[in-house]
Amino acid sequence: MINKIQNNAFAKNSIILFIGTMVASALNYIFHLAVGRMVSVTVYGEVESLISLVSIISVPAGSLAMLITKFSAGNKADNDRAGSHRLLNYYNKKIAVYGLPILLVAIILSPFLKDFLKIESVVPLFIVWFMMLLSFFGAVTGGVLSGWQKFTQSSWGGVWGAFFKLVSFLIFIRIGFGLNGALGSFAVGSLASYIISLYFLKFIWERKSGKKGCKNKTDPVFLKKFIWPVLLGNLAIAILSNVDMILAKHNLDPDLAGQYGALTIISKIIFFVTGVMATVLFSMSSEDSHKKNSSRATLKQAFLLTFLASAAALIFYYLFPEFIMSLLFGNKYVNVAPYLIWFATSVVLFSFVNLIFQYLISIHETKIAYGILTVSIAASFLISFVGYGIFAIITIMIAAQTLALLLGVYFLFKKTLKITK
Repeated sequence: MINKIQNNAFAKNSIILFIGTMVASALNYIFHLAVGRMVSVTVYGEVESLISLVSIISVPAGSLAMLITKFSAGNKADNDRAGSHRLLNYYNKKIAVYGLPILLVAIILSPFLKDFLKIESVVPLFIVWFMMLLSFFGAVTGGVLSGWQKFTQSSWGGVWGAFFKLVSFLIFIRIGFGLNGALGSFAVGSLASYIISLYFLKFIWERKSGKKGCKNKTDPVFLKKFIWPVLLGNLAIAILSNVDMILAKHNLDPDLAGQYGALTIISKIIFFVTGVMATVLFSMSSEDSHKKNSSRATLKQAFLLTFLASAAALIFYYLFPEFIMSLLFGNKYVNVAPYLIWFATSVVLFSFVNLIFQYLISIHETKIAYGILTVSIAASFLISFVGYGIFAIITIMIAAQTLALLLGVYFLFKKTLKITK
């Protein structure tokens, strides 16, 4: 069995990333549980809505990470470390030039967003904007590590970030900070993760040649055919997984919004497990695409592992919802435990949507992005107008995830048939 795993690149990389992700996720969940237990239900709703906002505004950074991963996967295939070094320098300079003006605009718009989310101060939003800027720099370093399949190092970056986030939160909450302390600890964790990622990139500092490096970095045809669809697709994926929490904070009363946040966090444990397969799949299929090799066998393995993890999670969530809620949050949120299976179903559907999206993008099949974006926008409008209860919102999300999954399957089979012909 051990020899089979060592000889199977997808299985080996998945296990490495899985272990690192589980350690980081455990620390992250201790953080969320600490927040849930140490602040009021109302403040917890504010924290989770702002974290969801961070996920959505970090979409461009996520798209940049995918782009860097694809370029770096090509560098790995060519054994061109100098190319990844130039790639890192090029995009860091671009982020510095364009990021600061965007940060200034975001700060100016903060009072309007404060009123929409019904929070008392703009300070948490200022912290959010800082994390947005930092996420771009982290996307470059993370993309290079993923492209070179340095999953052990990438995992350590996540672990250290989660550790510093937890420790800094406990310090901030001890001092007396509430919402600002929770958001500030996120910023500390992000900064720690970025610093350790820079250290792990030491293998590209040695420039060995003047090869092609960041080819196509400004090619307008490449921009149109790949980067913009990736950006829109990542936006759609972020909306599908986060907009319900943001709109719940706007539509529901503060206590209900806090309960919705607790259900969201517990159900997303599933995605922290299944998302590992999508990350590994994207990196490995990108390398296969660069080499003109088929990656369908890797896709099948990813689907099987995602299915097994999802099925086990759904059974557990269905049988023991009250136990899970009380174990993680105490008795504060037990009354909404019956909703947990519906939230888990939504996350499972999203896991498969994300898996298919990552695979199709890695092989340059970008039309899926527009379909998922349409579904996510429609879901946002529906929640805005009729999502005035927990069950109403999660029902809309399940319907949206199902439709997005059907679209993904359609594009997947369409691409498979095209290859077969």
